[in-house]
Amino acid sequence: MNRRTFLKSLGIGAVGAALGTANYDKLLGGMPAGAPSGGDWGVGSAGSGAAKMLYRPIPHMGQQVSVVSLGVGSLHESSDAEITRIVDTALGSGMNLVDMIMPTAGPMEAIARGMKPHRQDTIAQFHLGATYNMAGVTDRTRDLVEAKKAFENDLRVYGTSGSDVAMLHYIDQDDDYDLALNNGLLDYAVKLKQEGTIRYIGFSSHSVGICNRFLDTGLIDIFMFSLNPAYDFENTSEGLRVAEERAALYAKAEKLGAAITVMKCYDGGKLLSASDSPFGKAMTTAQCVQYCLDWPAVASCVAGVKNMEELQASFGYIHATEAERHYDEILGSMAAVTAGSCIYCNHCLPCPVSINIGDVFKYYDLAQNGDGLAREHYDSLSRHASDCIHCGECEPRCPFHVKIMEGMDRMAKDMGR
Repeated sequence: MNRRTFLKSLGIGAVGAALGTANYDKLLGGMPAGAPSGGDWGVGSAGSGAAKMLYRPIPHMGQQVSVVSLGVGSLHESSDAEITRIVDTALGSGMNLVDMIMPTAGPMEAIARGMKPHRQDTIAQFHLGATYNMAGVTDRTRDLVEAKKAFENDLRVYGTSGSDVAMLHYIDQDDDYDLALNNGLLDYAVKLKQEGTIRYIGFSSHSVGICNRFLDTGLIDIFMFSLNPAYDFENTSEGLRVAEERAALYAKAEKLGAAITVMKCYDGGKLLSASDSPFGKAMTTAQCVQYCLDWPAVASCVAGVKNMEELQASFGYIHATEAERHYDEILGSMAAVTAGSCIYCNHCLPCPVSINIGDVFKYYDLAQNGDGLAREHYDSLSRHASDCIHCGECEPRCPFHVKIMEGMDRMAKDMGR
């Protein structure tokens, strides 16, 4: 079974037929004449042979972006010299997109030194609405003056290539979306694009609903979204299937020409571990990346690294053979889903005190796996694990028999709320 057929078997076929928009022959298995092998429809330009980087276009401008790109969120765990070497190596090896969000301002100068030799060929995803407090720790702001100041500081430190992204930072809730737009953040991004300071307008979100609201503005060129099989699947009467609202979002983005850069493609590392993965088997980095690239609109998977070893591992997809990229044996065995493991599907809802149980588990798991920004996401939730009243209404609804109340107690203790 090829990957296109496999994804259709998980529910994508019905969604695609209903929408009539996604070019599945191109995006889920086929490729144009002259494209590299492996179902990838970009053009290699770095390295040689099987190790050559692959690229995909950002539709609105046609610019090519590497299918694996660099996330700097964990680089603060390395020395300044190592940070510079990691960034220089990544960009010198064919990566040409860097997502600039990180939990602390400490590594900025070291990152800038690594980017400098490659700056004109690099797309930087600058997060508009992210700032650093007096302690140098990342914080969100919807204040336009603060957001401008932080953005201008990014440009001062990193410079600009004329191909960068102004990405409205981490918007998951409707009231936050309204605040960001009413305070002029999107208008400011439009102004930056008109002036030529940036080339693309984007946003980052974990919410399908917020993504749809942004796409409906008609202004979005690119967006960052959390995508991996643990997030995509939901339980149905026929077993695990891809959630229709997520598949529809990917098809809609492709129809509108909005590229997706993927965050959390390894689910914070959980998918790489048999003991942590909800599927009971470890996936490889190559399999995780291929899964993401098989969806409509996906242009690049952002690999967060903290050392040179993790950077080399992030190139696993480029070095892998076609057979090594296949993931259907793991995901095709729906019975392999581990009982007791939360896959964030939220079939346990509604909660009488309005806890978003899936998000609480998701951000906790990411924080436990070293994601420096997960704590900010957890804290921003309207309800936390400590709000659990132990009514027990959620547990009978969970198809995977997760001990939710025990989990809430553990998370409240570890997260402090």
